[in-house]
Amino acid sequence: MFQLSEYISEEGVQVYVIGVILLTIIFLYKEIYNTAITFLGAVGLLLLPGVVTSNDVLSSFANEQVAIIVMLLVIGQFLKRSPVIENVFQRLFLKTKGYLKFTFKMTACVSLFSGFMNNTPLVALLLPYVVDWGKKNKISPSKLLIPLSFAAIMGGGLTLIGTSTNLIADSIIVGKMGPSAGLSMFSFFVIGAPLVVIGIVYILFFGKRILPKNTGMISNFHKNKREYLVDLLVTEKSPLVGKTIGESNLRSLKGLYLVEIVRPDKVRTAPGPKEIMRAGDYIIFAGETDNIADIVNLDLGLEMPNDLEKLQRKKEVVEVIVPYNSSLSKKKIKDTDFRARFDAAIIAVRRDGEKLYGKIGEMTLQKGDMMLCVAGHDFYKRIDQAKEVTLISNVRQLQDIDGKKSTSLIISTVISILLPALGWISLFQSLLLLFVFLLLTRVVLFGEVKRAININLIAIMGGALSIGVAMDKSGAAQLIATEGLIILEPLGTMGILSGVYLITTLLAAYMTNIAAVSIILPIALSFAELNGYDYEPFLFCVAFAGSKTFLTPIGYQTNLMVYGPGGYKFKDYFKFGFPLTVLFMVSTLIILKLIYF
Repeated sequence: MFQLSEYISEEGVQVYVIGVILLTIIFLYKEIYNTAITFLGAVGLLLLPGVVTSNDVLSSFANEQVAIIVMLLVIGQFLKRSPVIENVFQRLFLKTKGYLKFTFKMTACVSLFSGFMNNTPLVALLLPYVVDWGKKNKISPSKLLIPLSFAAIMGGGLTLIGTSTNLIADSIIVGKMGPSAGLSMFSFFVIGAPLVVIGIVYILFFGKRILPKNTGMISNFHKNKREYLVDLLVTEKSPLVGKTIGESNLRSLKGLYLVEIVRPDKVRTAPGPKEIMRAGDYIIFAGETDNIADIVNLDLGLEMPNDLEKLQRKKEVVEVIVPYNSSLSKKKIKDTDFRARFDAAIIAVRRDGEKLYGKIGEMTLQKGDMMLCVAGHDFYKRIDQAKEVTLISNVRQLQDIDGKKSTSLIISTVISILLPALGWISLFQSLLLLFVFLLLTRVVLFGEVKRAININLIAIMGGALSIGVAMDKSGAAQLIATEGLIILEPLGTMGILSGVYLITTLLAAYMTNIAAVSIILPIALSFAELNGYDYEPFLFCVAFAGSKTFLTPIGYQTNLMVYGPGGYKFKDYFKFGFPLTVLFMVSTLIILKLIYF
């Protein structure tokens, strides 16, 4: 087998590994490929020259912590569909009056639940209730949704299972130092609990003052329907062919505004009354979707390529978002086969709070894009299976776990968390027994479990851990630590920790937090080893810096989920999240100093 070390020096291998890591960071930042593909490509570059072995890669993908994260995510999806959980939050939130009282109750409860339940399905579950409360109490959703996301992120630091970065960090430390170095369920609590209190106080004092007063996408849809686009195809048999726009009266349709005419050779924006219509033209209208059916009834020979004729029979408009790891990202809508895959017609796309122009089918989707869709009968079932879009606002919620099964699910989940917390069995054993129980009692079906597993996430986690192994085996982590130590050593231990926290936070803000922790933690542990320090403060420093991502909407999945519904802009996250990031950094370093130094 080819070994890179046989042809170049050890230092050369280290430089090669660092080069692969830098290339991976660039690809992640520029989003050249899907995140999972980027990580798999990096693994290939490390595997082929023998920097890591096949066993190293397989061990990373078969890692116990990866399995735990997958199982926790699946359980979170089932809990989200539980009517018991929904009723609990309805009673907690909907009767609360006053912004401060509601925000305190929301952030405190979400933080607590997030310590034991994956925060992505938790935010997906609560988002419609938070928006509804805001509407009823005349509070803009933009004053509430970033606090919802931030509370979920903060609560993840309470326990080992609160966030995937904690479990990945634990996996790296176990791989480097053995099972005895593994963390317990509440190892993070001493640092995480004070940070939750600090974060809630910050949100209560500054949330209403700093956060913008926006309306969400659904609200805008109902209030100003001219912001949304529909496209119609002029067929060869259309009586409009050869007529001018003025002659066809297309500029005087009630409730509709002619925005563009799209042709293969050019686009005519705001076309004048003398523009002649041709067969094959796409006419882009902005306006009230209720009036689209009127155009069809006029028998003008116009087709609806996005199946918008559904509006004549069904007017259930739902809002979805393209999540971080969706395969829809970077694809044109016409190439996604959206209608057939999801039984829904896209009637509008929005990005960063701004309108998009042109044919809907020609628009290239990006992560974080919001889409308004007319939902068909199977829409809810299909998106739950595919995991390619995340439902944000909807008329009805999936609830195919009845009351009795739901109670069994909740009780058994609580027991599965308590057993490892008491030290009786490991978390992996407890969750595996939980799944066996749920399947045997038919609380959930095996097919549902298979559909709930996120393959993209497994690829990302396995790839990130493989990179960590390569850094450790090649000595690249130690090389970076040694060189970095020369720069940071004059600043002392707290200066080194500050640098580690800052770098991890910046990486997590602009790529994935799993990648940031997987890349920085081996370096940080080498820092500790070279200086003879306890590894734990460096471990916690990286874990909290990687998971407390408040600076951008793309740094954390829950930030991205509230991006469109809150009508936010990119800068809103930085404006509100930067002071909180600084506050968390200073607080974390102070707590670490009090405990370890």
